[in-house]
Amino acid sequence: MKFSKRFVVFVLVIAITLFGKMNNWNDRYAAVETFRGAALNEDVLYPLMSKNLNDGSKLKVYINGEPYVESNQNTMLDDGLNPVGSLEFIRTVLNGSAFMQDENSAVVQITNDIYEFIEGKNSATENGEEISLKTRPSLHLGDLYVGLEDLCKVFNYDYSYDKSTYTVNININKVPKLPKSYDLRSVNRVSFIRNQGSTATCWACASLESLESSLLPAKPYKFSVDSMINSNSFNLDESAGGDYTMALAYLLSWQGPVETEDSKNLFEELTSDDEISPVHLQEAHFYDSENLDDIKRAVYCYGGVSTSIYASVSTANLNGSSSYNRSTNSYCYTGNAKPNHDVVIIGWDDSYSADNFSTKVAGNGAFICQNSWGSGFGDDGVFYISYYDSNIGNQAVSYVKVDTNNSYSYIYQSDLCGWVGQIGYSKEWAYGANTYTAEADQQIEAAGFYALGKNTSYQVYFVPNYENTSTLASKEIVASGTVDQAGYYTVKFNSAKTVAKGENFAIVVYINTPDTLRPLAVEYASDAMTKNVDITDGKGFISNNGLDWENVEDVAKANLCIKAYANNVVEVFNPEDKK
Repeated sequence: MKFSKRFVVFVLVIAITLFGKMNNWNDRYAAVETFRGAALNEDVLYPLMSKNLNDGSKLKVYINGEPYVESNQNTMLDDGLNPVGSLEFIRTVLNGSAFMQDENSAVVQITNDIYEFIEGKNSATENGEEISLKTRPSLHLGDLYVGLEDLCKVFNYDYSYDKSTYTVNININKVPKLPKSYDLRSVNRVSFIRNQGSTATCWACASLESLESSLLPAKPYKFSVDSMINSNSFNLDESAGGDYTMALAYLLSWQGPVETEDSKNLFEELTSDDEISPVHLQEAHFYDSENLDDIKRAVYCYGGVSTSIYASVSTANLNGSSSYNRSTNSYCYTGNAKPNHDVVIIGWDDSYSADNFSTKVAGNGAFICQNSWGSGFGDDGVFYISYYDSNIGNQAVSYVKVDTNNSYSYIYQSDLCGWVGQIGYSKEWAYGANTYTAEADQQIEAAGFYALGKNTSYQVYFVPNYENTSTLASKEIVASGTVDQAGYYTVKFNSAKTVAKGENFAIVVYINTPDTLRPLAVEYASDAMTKNVDITDGKGFISNNGLDWENVEDVAKANLCIKAYANNVVEVFNPEDKK
């Protein structure tokens, strides 16, 4: 008797479903390799099992005895039921550099050792020499996942895996050191050199060059400075200048970036042929001059870091500054002037001699920086800034998570000018709540907020069917955790929350930031550039205890910087509907 392939697959799925109900999926997977005496094809069975186990978060990972808590699926079981980790897991947990080299391969660097992993290949290279792998790397949503056992072997970390309970234990006994020198140009992760000319657009150039660097070399985008200047929510033009918070507001509100066909002329007027690329900034980290080692690690892990400096030299007067040594392309300013220029840190050299600078500095060491004064400046647009420069590292930003997979199709927000100021109750903690009206039948899947200091802990809550502030008492916790760096974070919910079109809902965020008296970021009209802030486009509330709420628009004439991310509910076609 013959059956169609569709019928066989249908029977197989039913059998697995019934078997799953009768047996705990946590049991050893070898026990389900046969069903009623019939051998099941592992190529069919294991992917079905891995999806079931991953959806149920059955894989448990412990780092030095502590459970690894993640808001995104950075560890999972692959289609062969092997524990694998993402590049983000390598960067944030294993302490290595990791990035996609092209569509199906990734580079991992551990101090001075470089490894290349390729999708589906059972071997990798270590400094050009082939090494064998236990697990073939696999792609998930454009990111390469590598076997955890293989990763621990190259990092020299202790690893164990209990298949019966899907439990991984990793002991990180010694964190690898950063290399003494590092240059993103050597790994093709530096954006092209822009020339801002006579415009005051260094801030836009630096932010987009950092963003582009974070996507290189796999995704060589070229974004429009003109769009960032003219298509944002601020009242400015190219002569007004700007800063990193304005660049972030433009990117985080999904007003850009825009990719243009003619990237050679970045200041031309946009045409109807220009399209917003499917690139959404979802996470950025902030640093200052006290975080130089953190900045190095950010460059190493995520690409170029934009920073503000005081430029006592200009394109019009390259020889007019005692701070700049043209013969060595080195710069160090040690005065008290405030920053007036943005550049991109693309590397460092701890051994760069103090003698290379025209002014006396306390010691060796320099950051390698990309400028926006054309390729005629410095070494093809690149120069060295001393570690002892007065401003290097200030207002520094690393673009950590840039979504190119359109993970969320809709954003709810009222803070188009982003982080302008802070609000709170003279305490390290406060509650904030933003309310929205669903524009379609949707699943609310994540929330975004600013952490305005290191080691910020948070709790995110969801409130359906919002009516008034008394409704906020029924909030349900959907995410919690602690973030190491100041920055903007998108936190995925433990499970998506469905809302109907026209339904009001609320996102509540509890923030606790050590040594900060006003932990909530707000948008308000503070100067000429933010005079167009609209506080009627949302309804937000703040609270000292999560019970008594004040309308932030009324008490502070501000909007809370809390966003929500959603996807439309996809209707499943039912043939019975046509009968």
